[in-house]
Amino acid sequence: ALASNANAQSISIDSNRAKLVWGWSQGAPPEDGIPTEFLVKCGQSSGNYTNVSTVLYPVMEQPVRSAIGGTGRWFCVVTAANDFGESAVSNEVFFDAGAVPSSPSNLTIQAQ
Repeated sequence: ALASNANAQSISIDSNRAKLVWGWSQGAPPEDGIPTEFLVKCGQSSGNYTNVSTVLYPVMEQPVRSAIGGTGRWFCVVTAANDFGESAVSNEVFFDAGAVPSSPSNLTIQAQ
């Protein structure tokens, strides 16, 4: 059977790194399928996502900052998938990705 939906619980931000954490529990009917993987999808507008990473079950977290490749506000969802297909998207969460600092300049050497 198709895997039950994932539930995107939070995005934790630490030093300009975003980590998406989600939960999953088997649906009410026992025939609801167990996922083999989770698909992490993000985009810069709500409701418009592309797949940025695939995470194998039972892992339920993923750093997303390096996968998105850009700054600004990002919206993310997770789907659960197995051999029978892909679940509906989870709830949506968002984070603001800052810019990488520019390289230092005006480097000099001073005698001591």
